Amino acid sequence: MLENNDTVSQEHKLAVGTAFGSIARFYDAWYSTPLGNYVWKVESAAIAAALSDRIEGVALDLGAGSGLSMELLLQRGAFTVGVDLSWQMIAVAREKLYTNPRADFVLADGEQLPFREGVVELVSGITVLEFLPNPPQMLEQIRKVLRPGGQLVFGILSSTSIWGIERRIRTFARRDIFALAWFPTPWQITRLLRRAAFAAIRYRGSVYACTLTPVRGLPTLAHLDKYWGKRWLSKSLGAFLVFRAKRPRVMPNPS
Repeated sequence: MLENNDTVSQEHKLAVGTAFGSIARFYDAWYSTPLGNYVWKVESAAIAAALSDRIEGVALDLGAGSGLSMELLLQRGAFTVGVDLSWQMIAVAREKLYTNPRADFVLADGEQLPFREGVVELVSGITVLEFLPNPPQMLEQIRKVLRPGGQLVFGILSSTSIWGIERRIRTFARRDIFALAWFPTPWQITRLLRRAAFAAIRYRGSVYACTLTPVRGLPTLAHLDKYWGKRWLSKSLGAFLVFRAKRPRVMPNPS
């Protein structure tokens, strides 16, 4: 997390928007590779398991990117608004989903959501919290727009995995997009959610391969993912963690 300084925060968010905008046209291509296909297969299964079978009302997908995670929400009937810092990413997602009347898009900052209080049924954020400079402010914004009892589903790139170690090494070796992120532990995320007054916090792990995993081993790991991701001994070792939490129907007394 960055120092809570307005100038630093704005510069960081501008850098994030620019970096993702520069790869917008190539973003989905990685998911067509054997490793990328494996990653989205197990990540999407973990996200889907955290979602209700049917989502009534409005869902926000923060850091919607090219629209992959929006599709999971649309499949469950939600009117889904994709929110992103990058207009290039929104353009790609809009091209993919333009025929769906329940999809809409907003160019906005996750730390300053332009929505009324208590109007959203669900907020999802897949690998977005790590790239913003002030996660507590974002969680406060999410809590405000969620209706009482509304659900939050987050996908996090964890530091407690082989892939997390690889990413940190790469940021030292050369500057890539992950140099703009911080990689939390599951316990840091749990603490942030509790401080933001979220309740019923649960998480599971996913993605147990690494970049050096042989292609022939990916199907086996994909099969084992749903078992390892739920076990308390192994779930924290996943490279991708899915958190689920709720806004309480009655907010706790601050005193």
